[in-house]
Amino acid sequence: MPTGLLQMIINRTHMLLPVLCLLMACHNKPVPITETISINEVTLPLGFNIETLYRPGAHEQGSWVSLTKDEEGRLYASDQYGTVYRVTLPDQAHHRDSVQVKKLAIQIGMAQGLLWHDEVLYAVVNAETNNDMGIRSGFYRITDTDKDDAFDTVTLLRAFDGDGEHGPHNIVLAPDGESLYIVLGNHTKIPEDLGSAVPKQWGEDNLLPVIKDPSGHANDVKAPGGWVVKTDFEGKDWTIVNVGLRNTYDMAFNPDGELFGFDSDMEYDMGMPWYRPIRLCHLTQGGDFGWRTGTGKFAAEYPDNLPAIVNMGQGSPTGVLYGKGLKFPEYYQDGLYLFDWSYGTMYFASLSPNGSSYTAEITEFLSGVPLPLTNGVVGKDGALYFLTGGRRLESALYRVTYNGDLNHEVIPLKENRSGKKERDLRKTIERLQLEKDARKIDFLIENLNHEDRYIRFSARVALENQDMVGWRADITTQQEAMRKIALAIAIAHQGEDSDRLLALNALVELDWISLNTTEKTDFLRAIELLIIRMDQDMDTTLKNALSGKLLPFLFKETSGINKQLVALLSYLDLPEILEPTISQMEQDTITDQFKGMYLSSDISKRSAQYGQDVENMLKHMPNQQHISYARSLAELKTGWTKALRERYFRWYGEAFTKKGGLQYTNFIKAIQRRALTNVPEADRAYFESLGEASMNDLEDLMKDVQAPEGPGRNWTVNEVVNAFARNRANANFERGDNLFRATLCVACHEINGLGGSVGPELSQLGTRFTVKDIAEAIVNPSQTISDRYRDAIYYLKDGQTVTGRIIEETDQDIVLSTNPFSPDITTRIVKSDLLKKEPSPLSSMPPGLINTLNEKELSDLVAFLLAGGDKDHSIYETSH
Repeated sequence: MPTGLLQMIINRTHMLLPVLCLLMACHNKPVPITETISINEVTLPLGFNIETLYRPGAHEQGSWVSLTKDEEGRLYASDQYGTVYRVTLPDQAHHRDSVQVKKLAIQIGMAQGLLWHDEVLYAVVNAETNNDMGIRSGFYRITDTDKDDAFDTVTLLRAFDGDGEHGPHNIVLAPDGESLYIVLGNHTKIPEDLGSAVPKQWGEDNLLPVIKDPSGHANDVKAPGGWVVKTDFEGKDWTIVNVGLRNTYDMAFNPDGELFGFDSDMEYDMGMPWYRPIRLCHLTQGGDFGWRTGTGKFAAEYPDNLPAIVNMGQGSPTGVLYGKGLKFPEYYQDGLYLFDWSYGTMYFASLSPNGSSYTAEITEFLSGVPLPLTNGVVGKDGALYFLTGGRRLESALYRVTYNGDLNHEVIPLKENRSGKKERDLRKTIERLQLEKDARKIDFLIENLNHEDRYIRFSARVALENQDMVGWRADITTQQEAMRKIALAIAIAHQGEDSDRLLALNALVELDWISLNTTEKTDFLRAIELLIIRMDQDMDTTLKNALSGKLLPFLFKETSGINKQLVALLSYLDLPEILEPTISQMEQDTITDQFKGMYLSSDISKRSAQYGQDVENMLKHMPNQQHISYARSLAELKTGWTKALRERYFRWYGEAFTKKGGLQYTNFIKAIQRRALTNVPEADRAYFESLGEASMNDLEDLMKDVQAPEGPGRNWTVNEVVNAFARNRANANFERGDNLFRATLCVACHEINGLGGSVGPELSQLGTRFTVKDIAEAIVNPSQTISDRYRDAIYYLKDGQTVTGRIIEETDQDIVLSTNPFSPDITTRIVKSDLLKKEPSPLSSMPPGLINTLNEKELSDLVAFLLAGGDKDHSIYETSH
């Protein structure tokens, strides 16, 4: 072969080698195992094994919700309502009964977060008021001062003002081992003395009046919602890292040193434009994730909050851990495990760098019915240990191992090279969120239009923490649109009215047509924030300029921008928007955009029972876009004719035929009531009647119901369990359905799309509760009361007391729903007459509702509840 030809082949081969290597790497990239097996009613990937190691309830040790491990591999777990236990595990070769559990001989417990580090046990306690242990919510340090392997000292490092299901939660160690991160739910108040990477000028920031949750949940919770805080091991230095979460229970760091949290949804809001599914959030420093009470939640695309990296449908997020150290196949080591309590499902999130943040591939790792997951750890032996329990449910400790054919040696997890440059830039910017440096202001302004959303968000937050004198004037000289808009948002948060007015005029000068979709979204949000934060009213000249700029583009933009335009133009009270907006509302179209957040990949894999409430909604899907329009037009005062009002209020009749979360109908009613305030009083009854024809009430639900035959008895928990065991094989769906109504369960609880909304929705009851759990809840309803359904007792100055739930609140009054069977019956309290309020120890559900039933009837009712009102459920197979 000629020398020149040989050299050419060698050169071309060298050129192809990187490509060939890349192709081989892609080909060998780890993938999830798609084939599954079922072991003891838990489904998990082929090759994995699961075993139940211990059941605390069998030893009267409560319901365990938090877990950590020490250097020796021993576990520490806390009962949600009791003490902390040390768990010494057996080797895998030994029998599971050799698990040793010892109660810690100290006054500590009710810990929803536990962390072992450097021979110290740290606890985040979520304590009920006036608890038997005499401890309070807070951050505790637990030590063994005499080194005899027994804890002897408990130190409260900081108390927290919060408790319950949305109180203080979990704690994690920073990757550098130098600090701790704690996550707290949105019912935990932020102390004023904490430092913060997030500018403390947070607010509700809603242009239109917020409609609060009709069930009263979180109605008195103000911005900024749930939060993450960083502290040292002595609890002396504190810095707020994130705000705007709803109720994130747990967090974990990845090998890049980035923090992630699994945030909860408000399932009662399903079908509404402000609904946000459960979601995995990248908790970058300084981030606000936009939770606000009621209808006030920020849209994900708004520039003053950060979005999820992936939305995950519906559920109740609990534990989060990274797979580092697991003796699992490679794919299952490098990713996050996400625990969902409601659906008994553990997900695996494989992260891929995307700029300075990530995307996530979500697969289902394991699931069971019931399997109310709470928390987990990677064991010293490389196994995954996790707990089930919470709310006094039957609790268990499980171990998951891999014994399949794939290589499952622990691999070293390294920082991703991809995205490192962007992450490093963001972290450089984040340092300026806590440090003032006038020399860096130009650097921050330069990054306000970075293509990476997380970088430009961090730059704007850091800019707000610099002295405003160094950057306020840039709003008038800055030519680049995105930077000008970001400066306007910073001025809205930090400036005076004169600054905000200057920013408004600067924004009005921008050319709308030249803006891209993101810039238009940010532009409109900046205008909103400037208006919201101004104490003075907008002058007519500026209002006219803004209206003239935006009105020609109504309904010529994306759905998100159209919502913003209708809201802003309604606020500006422009009657020209009435006809075109009502015409849009009369086109009852459903878009894939709305269904997407409910038919996410994790939901679609589940059984019909798992997603039953979602499926009911999808059959009668509300149009979220039109609800947003209706809410905006409810605030518009001028330009209405009788014909336009008739068309607008008839829309409510159609809306009432749709299905959503449990408060869907009540939210639609609340929007309708706001609209009626702008109708002359003499005409209100007529326009209200246009939307009433399609509404159901309790009388319809009770039609043709047959009374129980009896004879009844005063049922105990064990008697209910035993009765069901004897009669389960002959369960009858029709009788169970009838008894669900006859015992008045239907008045307060929805199941399979039917019933009231005062109490918990029951369609997924069987996915997380055993028969014993259900019996406990019915026989002893006051033993465990969810925060969401707990009444409060209001003590008045004249000696009277009123018990109920807030459904509406103003600066002067509180409106309470006082009758669970007739939630529309309300009592109004003048705040000036209120002496104090305290949580009621009694459930609004009275005991004894099943005491009219005989054994067979009781069993039919329990079967109906376990089946979630689904006549095709497997529980009825033997009777078909």
